[in-house]
Amino acid sequence: MFQLKPGSVAMIVGARTASGRRNIGKSVELFGLCQPGQRFVNPVNGVMTQLPASADRALWLVTGDVYAFDNQHGFAFVRAEHLMPLTPDEAPQIQDELTVG
Repeated sequence: MFQLKPGSVAMIVGARTASGRRNIGKSVELFGLCQPGQRFVNPVNGVMTQLPASADRALWLVTGDVYAFDNQHGFAFVRAEHLMPLTPDEAPQIQDELTVG
């Protein structure tokens, strides 16, 4: 099975929040897996960002035509279980599985 890794492409297939559900079905590029309390420079807006230390899990920072919880466009934080990796070899098979017949 293909693993999630920075720089790869994935599709958002789930969300727990209403703001996250608007991103379901969108393809994104994985920027990095952010650990609770970790500080990093957001690649979209250049702002130093920190995933709260109280967060209960690591989240992927993804970029693309998506929206963050605060309605900022271009990036979002997503749980790993809500991402389906997309690779060129798997793309035709995934397309066939998603096609409604």
